[in-house]
Amino acid sequence: MGEDGMTSVEEALEIVLNVAQRLPPVSVPLHEALCKVLAQDITDPHPLPPYPSSVKDGYAVVASDGPGECPVITESRAGNDGVGETVIPGTVAHVTTGDSIGDEYDK
Repeated sequence: MGEDGMTSVEEALEIVLNVAQRLPPVSVPLHEALCKVLAQDITDPHPLPPYPSSVKDGYAVVASDGPGECPVITESRAGNDGVGETVIPGTVAHVTTGDSIGDEYDK
């Protein structure tokens, strides 16, 4: 306890961690799962989308091209995934969130 008679944050945390115990996992129906925490991660063997995609708006690049300006040769947007464009070294593609990124670009 500090000189002011109060427990410090560090001491309080140590007290809590020393007495807290992890609860055993329980199974509940889905409609009772609100505000519960999963006991383990859930994974899906079938990723969605089923192709490499952009996590945010930006540009797909080839890292080995190095720094510098490159021409934007295509835009990948909903309904227009840049099909038919030939990617050559030194080019980039503008992509929006969730859009396909070609295999020729670094992920």
